[in-house]
Order: sequence, then structure tokens, then C-alpha cells
Amino acid sequence: MPGGNTGGTFREDPLVSRSMLSELWRPLLVLCTFLAIVVVILILLFAGGGDDDPYVTPEVATPTATVSPEELDAKPENPDAEQISAKDLEVGDCIADATATTGDVKTFDSIDCDKPHDGEVFTIIKVKGDRYPGVKAVSAKGQRGCRARLRRQATPKAFRDRRLGYKFVYPTLESWSQDDREVTCLATFKKARTGKLAQRPGADDA
Repeated sequence: MPGGNTGGTFREDPLVSRSMLSELWRPLLVLCTFLAIVVVILILLFAGGGDDDPYVTPEVATPTATVSPEELDAKPENPDAEQISAKDLEVGDCIADATATTGDVKTFDSIDCDKPHDGEVFTIIKVKGDRYPGVKAVSAKGQRGCRARLRRQATPKAFRDRRLGYKFVYPTLESWSQDDREVTCLATFKKARTGKLAQRPGADDA
């Protein structure tokens, strides 16, 4: 019965084809899923999750140290600068030695912002409470707060400058006992510049 055999063969071929197609698609589907996961992971890593930024240089935390009158009277290396106590820094002050100053900070070289400088005080964060919260807590407040405020205050163009960084000066237990309750945030520049940090309108009220 040729007709019957032909009919049987005709019914089997599509079933075999679908089975083979299924076997071919399974590993391909697994591979595509794996590649999609890898792409998502790479996007998250390089995008930084939204809160991180790829431009601002990692911060440097420097504790405030007590300064003696003799040290405050010392002449800075830069003839255009003058010594200022770290505790007396105010928003808008420009610093000639911001990137070079590390460790327990007593003084900075304050300079006119029209002169070359590598740092500028852009905000001051008040630390609440009567009891010293500890170095770890104060440093963490400076790290989060200064970074967030720099991102909020600087113009997008200024913030994207790869030469821009920041550091902050925080109170120690000793300076806390002398009513030091401020974390001072400085924008730093890898190359000295003149003029002030470009900020968004109303940034001084942040």
C-alpha cells in the first residue's frame, strides 16, 4: 500500500523536524540569556548606579588640628597668600595649597580667588549634638555630604571636569572641645586655576 506508506512518512517528517528544531534552539536560548545578563551587569558597573560619578576625584579627609598663634603667624611659601586657621575657613575662600595639605590640618594658605589656586571652600556642613560622634561618623558625614553638595551645587560642565576633586576638613575630639562643629568642604583642582568654581544659581543657599 504505497499510499499508506507515503501518508505515514508524511506524518512523521514534521514531528522529527520540530524535535530537531527544539534541540537546536535550547542551547541558543541559554546563550542569549547569558549574554543579556552579562550586558546588564556591565551597564550597572559602568553607569555607577546613578549616585556615583566617574569624574570627581576620590575625597581626602583631613582632621582639624589646634593651631598656635606662632604657627598662624608663619609666612606661607606663596608670597600672595596668607595663613588662615582651618577652623576659620568660610564659603568662597580660595586656597593655594589645598591638594598639598594632608594629615592633621592646622592652617591653609588663603589667597585671592583671582590668583592661581587649587582649592575653594564651597560649603560647610554643621554637625549637630553636644557629644563628639567619633572620627568614623564625622568622616562619613563629610564624605557623603560634601560629595552630594558638590554634585548639586556645581554646574554640569564644572562637575564633569576630570580635574575636579574634593576634600574635607572635619573636627577632632580636641577641636570639638573648642566648639568646632563644622565639616568644611573644599573643591580641589589638579591644576591651579584663577576664578571661582562655576555653580548653579542659588547654590550659595544649599
